[in-house]
Amino acid sequence: MENRSETTRTRGFVMKTALSAVSLVLGLMLLPGCQSECKPGQDADCWIDALKDPKKIEKAIDNLKQIGDKKAEAPLIEAFKATTNPKYRERIAEIFRKWGTKSAVPILIASIDFTAGPDKESMKSKRLNRMNQKIASALGELGDKSAIQPLIRLMKVTKSPNVQRAAIRALGELGATEAVDELLAIVNDTTAHKIIRMNAIYALGEIGDPKAVDTLVLCLYRDKAIYFFQARLALAKIGKPAVPALTKTMLGRNIEANKIVETNIEVLKGAIEANAALTLGDIGDPSAAEPILETIKKVEAWEAETNKLITLTRLITALGNLGDKRGLAFATKYLGTEYWDVRYVCAEAINKISDRSALEALYKYATTGGHPKTRAPLIDAIGNLGTDEYLEKMQQMAKQPQDPTVKKALDATIKRLQAYKQCKQNVQCWISKLDDKEEAVREKAAYELGRLNAKQAVDALVKHVGDQSEAVRFGVMFALDRIGSTKPIPAIKELLKKEKGSTRFKVANFNYEVLMARLKNRSK
Repeated sequence: MENRSETTRTRGFVMKTALSAVSLVLGLMLLPGCQSECKPGQDADCWIDALKDPKKIEKAIDNLKQIGDKKAEAPLIEAFKATTNPKYRERIAEIFRKWGTKSAVPILIASIDFTAGPDKESMKSKRLNRMNQKIASALGELGDKSAIQPLIRLMKVTKSPNVQRAAIRALGELGATEAVDELLAIVNDTTAHKIIRMNAIYALGEIGDPKAVDTLVLCLYRDKAIYFFQARLALAKIGKPAVPALTKTMLGRNIEANKIVETNIEVLKGAIEANAALTLGDIGDPSAAEPILETIKKVEAWEAETNKLITLTRLITALGNLGDKRGLAFATKYLGTEYWDVRYVCAEAINKISDRSALEALYKYATTGGHPKTRAPLIDAIGNLGTDEYLEKMQQMAKQPQDPTVKKALDATIKRLQAYKQCKQNVQCWISKLDDKEEAVREKAAYELGRLNAKQAVDALVKHVGDQSEAVRFGVMFALDRIGSTKPIPAIKELLKKEKGSTRFKVANFNYEVLMARLKNRSK
C-alpha cells in the first residue's frame, strides 16, 4: 500500500507539472506578437516581430504590405536598415511608395547603389538594379526634393535601362528643374533607346520648364512621329509659353522642323501644320485661333492629293478645342464631304464650339446623301447640341425606314432631345440626368452643364469621370473644361492610375491628361 501511495503521489506531481507547462505555453501563445506562426494577411503585431527573424522576414514584408497597417512603418524602416539583401529592400521600398512613407526618404537615398552593373553581369547586379528601380520610383512619389541630386546621379551612371527610366520619371514627378539640361541631352541623343527618350519627354512635361519647348516641338515630328503623343502632352503641360514656337512651326517658319519632315518620306505632307495645330488646340490659348485660321486658308489651296482633307480636319479639331466661333464656317463647309471621319471631326468641332446656329447645316447633311455611316455622327451632334426644337424632326425621321447605323443614332438623339425638353436651362434637372440609365442622356447632361457653366455641378460631374461610356467621358471633359475648376484633378489622377495600361479608354484618358494640364495652367 505504501508503494502504491508513493506511486500515486509521483504521478500526481508529474501531471501537475505537465499541466503547468501546457498552461505556460498556451499563455505565451496568447500574448500579442508571440505566436509561433503568424496568420497570413492579419495580425500586424506578429508580422512586425517576424521582421527580426531572417527566416521569416520575406513573409513578414509581404504580409505587412497586404495588411496595410501604417504602424509598421517605423519597424519596416529599421528592417530596411538592418538588412543588406536587395530583394528585401526592393519590397520594402515598394511599401514606402504605396503608403507614402516620407520618413523613409533619408534611408532610401542612402541605400541607392551607384555601382551596380548591367543586369546580365550577375544575379547580384540584377537584384541591385531592381532595388534601385523601386527606390527611384518611391522617391519620385514621396515628393521630397532632397532626392533630386541623387536621382540625377543615378540617371547618369546606371547601367540598367529600367533604373534609368525610373529615375527619369521620378525627376519629372519631383519637378526637378535642375535636371532639365540632362533630360534634354537624353531627348536629343539619337543613340538613346526610344523608350528612354520617351520618358525624358514625359519628365520635361511634368517639370514644365519653357527651356524645353523648342526640343519638344521637334519631337512632334522626329522618328516617324513616334514621340508625337508624349511631346504633345508635354507641351500642353507647359502651356502658354509653348504657343509662339508652335505657331511659328505651324506657319512653316521652323527651319529645323521643316528639315525633319522634308528629309523623311514617311512623314506625310501636312504633318507640320497638323501636329502643331492639334497641340495648340490642346493648350487652349485663344491667341492661337488667328494663325490656325490663316493656316486653314493656306491648306485649302493645296491639291486634293496632298493630304488636304486630313490636315484640314486637324486644324478644325484645334479650333473646336479652342471653342472659337470663327471655326464654324469651316466646320460646316466640310460637313457635306463623302468621308465619315471628316464629317465626324466637323460635327465634333461644331458641338464643342456650341453655337446652335450651325444646327441647320447639321440637319441638312444628316438627312441627305452620303453613306448612312457618314450621317450618323451628324445626328449624334444634333442630339448633343440641339434643343427640343429638333425633337419632332428627329422623330419624323425615325418613322421612315432607316439603315441600322442611322436608326441607332436617331434613337439616341431622340432621348437626348427629350431630356432637353424636360430640363432646358435647369441645372439641377441636368445634374439628375447624369445618373440616367441611358448613356446618351448622361452625355447630353454633361454637355448642357458645361454650356451653362454650372459650377454647382462639379461634384456630380466628378462622380462620372470614370463613366463606362467613352462618349459620356468626353461630355464630362467638355463640362469640366468649360467650368474650369481644379477640383476634379485628384479624381482624374486616381482614374488614370486605376486604368493605366487599359486599351479600352486609351483615347479618352489621354484627353483627361490634356484636361488636367489645361485646368492647372488656367489656375496659375
